[in-house]
Amino acid sequence: MSLTSIICGIALLTIGEVGPKNMPNAIEPVEAPFAMPAFQRPVFPERTVQVSMEREGMSTKNIQEAIDKTSCQGGGTVVIPAGIWQTGRITLKSNVNLHLSEGTELYFSGYITDYLPAVFTRDEGVEVYSLGACFYANGQENIALTGKGKVIGPSTDCEIYKCNEGMSSEEAMKKPLAGRIYNGKEGKGVFLTKTFAPIHCKNVFLEGVTFEQGLYWNIVPQYCEHVVIRGVTVNSFGHGRTDGIDIDSSSDVLIEYCSLDCQDDCYTMKSGRGEDGLKVNRLTRNVVIRKSIALRGAGGIVCGTEIAGGVRNVYMCDCVFEGTDQAFRFKTRRPRGGFVENVYVERVLANVKRQALYCDMLGSARWVGELAQRYPARAVTPLTPWFANISIHDVEITGCSTLVDVSGLPEIPVKNFFFGNVKARCNQIGRVRDATKFSMKDVRVESSDTVMCIDNCDYASFFGFSNVATDSPVKIEKAGGECRYLNVQTYPLAPVNYQSIRPGEVWLDTEGKPIQAHGFQVTFRDGKYYWYGEDKTHTLFGTNRMFGGVRCYSSTDFYNWKDEGRIIEPDTEPHSPLHHCQKLERPHILYCAKTGKYVCWLKSQSNDGYFTILEAERFMGPYHFVRNLKPNGFAVGDFDMYADPETGKGYVWFERPHWEQICAELSDDYTNVNGRYSEHFVGKVPPFTREAAAHFVMNGRHYIYTSGTTSYTPNPSEVAVFDDYHGKYTVLGDPHIGDEYAHFFCSQITSVIKIPGKNLYVVMADRWQPHTNKTDIPKKDWQSFLNRYKDHRPYPKDFEIPKVADRFYTLVNPNQDVYKATYVFLPVVVKDGVPMIEWKDEWKLEDYE
Repeated sequence: MSLTSIICGIALLTIGEVGPKNMPNAIEPVEAPFAMPAFQRPVFPERTVQVSMEREGMSTKNIQEAIDKTSCQGGGTVVIPAGIWQTGRITLKSNVNLHLSEGTELYFSGYITDYLPAVFTRDEGVEVYSLGACFYANGQENIALTGKGKVIGPSTDCEIYKCNEGMSSEEAMKKPLAGRIYNGKEGKGVFLTKTFAPIHCKNVFLEGVTFEQGLYWNIVPQYCEHVVIRGVTVNSFGHGRTDGIDIDSSSDVLIEYCSLDCQDDCYTMKSGRGEDGLKVNRLTRNVVIRKSIALRGAGGIVCGTEIAGGVRNVYMCDCVFEGTDQAFRFKTRRPRGGFVENVYVERVLANVKRQALYCDMLGSARWVGELAQRYPARAVTPLTPWFANISIHDVEITGCSTLVDVSGLPEIPVKNFFFGNVKARCNQIGRVRDATKFSMKDVRVESSDTVMCIDNCDYASFFGFSNVATDSPVKIEKAGGECRYLNVQTYPLAPVNYQSIRPGEVWLDTEGKPIQAHGFQVTFRDGKYYWYGEDKTHTLFGTNRMFGGVRCYSSTDFYNWKDEGRIIEPDTEPHSPLHHCQKLERPHILYCAKTGKYVCWLKSQSNDGYFTILEAERFMGPYHFVRNLKPNGFAVGDFDMYADPETGKGYVWFERPHWEQICAELSDDYTNVNGRYSEHFVGKVPPFTREAAAHFVMNGRHYIYTSGTTSYTPNPSEVAVFDDYHGKYTVLGDPHIGDEYAHFFCSQITSVIKIPGKNLYVVMADRWQPHTNKTDIPKKDWQSFLNRYKDHRPYPKDFEIPKVADRFYTLVNPNQDVYKATYVFLPVVVKDGVPMIEWKDEWKLEDYE
């Protein structure tokens, strides 16, 4: 199989591997970021009727009578034989499969009378009575149009097209529905016929048919439920305002192995226009598009402009755009109303002419006058549209004029846009205006342009955004409005030979990739350092990839780290405790001398928390699942572990969520606890609860760093000392020297290591949220936790075996999108017997004896 590889090893399907020619007979299971029904080929009664067609003139009556009679008899298949035939509107009926034989060419009339009487339909999101569609149905169930035949629409010089001149659904909306009758009589115009447009139908199946020369929008299920569109070809470029597929206020839709060549939008989501759409108030939701092609057309995947009823839950994957104007197109206007949220796109190969990522919420003055002006910001009304939660990643784009062109509304900025793992060639890089939490990750452009402009963009994040043509980061320039909490993280495109440590900067491995080992531990064995932790490479916003496995790096100098790969892989079984949808964190590996095995503990942040325990013969694995565990019946949070070299006993310190720290002794084989435990820092609720313990021994005494509990937002750390694991822990205070923000320099300590051969201890931490550094965000979050947990009480003890929760549809949110987390490594400085930590912009091991 021919594949195109891009950033992060993601493989994209080529145009020869998708589309109708590659469609299997069976419908493959659907995996999406939201729940979808099971799709199967529909079953019809064995009754088959072949239509007797008219060799000259119209066959409409023959086809319709066969459909009506078959439906009345309980259903079956109505077959149109091979040949060239003419017809007017065909109305599909329940339990009937209309099958177009290979070699069938069904030409539809261009005369108004062949589509009368007027029927209930929708035009550009407005309900009307007009000609409907070439294939029409209303209120039917279990209908199908299948076969390898062709459907050919009328030419644009036909009566219908001419009678449509000057028609406006905007004007129609001003009348009550009963008065919106447009049948071409008494000087009235008509709305154009769609090609296939059932309305108020359930279980709609469309497969294999080729649509050519559509007069208007081609495939438009309206108010429909459970729709399958597969292996369909649309050839309508250059023939009027032809969209390919428009999903209009419909739900539970699967589109696969299709090929669209359109004048206008290709795979499009709509849900009503303005006040009319708000009144109807029907969502388009739960739509999956996969392994399909978009050739020419305005946009590959499109949402808008009619979205008054809302669009929610759209997923596209493994598709190819070859010649569209834009790739990912989101559009609306101020008076249109509605929303778009939860759109997820991944693995797309796109050759486009204009913008790759395009979002326009202002529209044109031609249609909305002064409302198309960005300022002044308008009052928010029910007709103010909004966009949120759109994730696009793992894409390769060639030939586009502009990579990104995003314009939200100043009164409601677009929110939570993610564009990552992108390789692109473009003329201009682009701009983003009026956005909140707009993020770009590992975007590699080849362009003569060097600047990305942002305007009124809060919490914007740019991680690894580089121009390979200039071998330099893309410059992020602010223009106009304020951009609060901007986070720009750049790194070289080539490997770096480090000779020092720069805390907080992006740290690359020896292949030039950012190190991905978070919630980590560093250990020294056999003359090498090993750094292992959570791989967040693919833990991207909008995915359910919470657990990317445990990745390990090795080093001989503590500066330059070689990627040794994942020593623990995510499981592919959805109900496995190691599936990537499970939130597994903070791996700790202990060697058990009594068994000669390596034991790994992971925290599962599921339900109220438990440990997942694995075992291996070698440090580098493979590791095998042993058990899930709530030690002594307690729920668990962040933790640390230690094997006492003198006694051989193992210990685990873990947060009993939002209440206290527990120190529990391990069983002899380190895969369980032995029942003995002690409680520390008792009765503290967030943000004061002590979590993220980092234990170390210095000069014969035991020390433990802990942080407060504020999720990924940094907070004040604390150091305590003890001599007995289950004895008194004496708090020594805040260990940070000169940290005016009192949150360990915007990070969370995860472990401490003594450098072999030196009296040097290094404190190591994750800077989970780099954009919070030197801001007021931690202070705000601190206050919110105070308010949220003021009446909290501890979780009760539970001695049952933990159950693996169903997290398959639990998606990464922007606060968990921590691929951009960096690391803070700093030396310990002992002052008055207290292990303190002082900030250094750059430092070396060689500076210490």
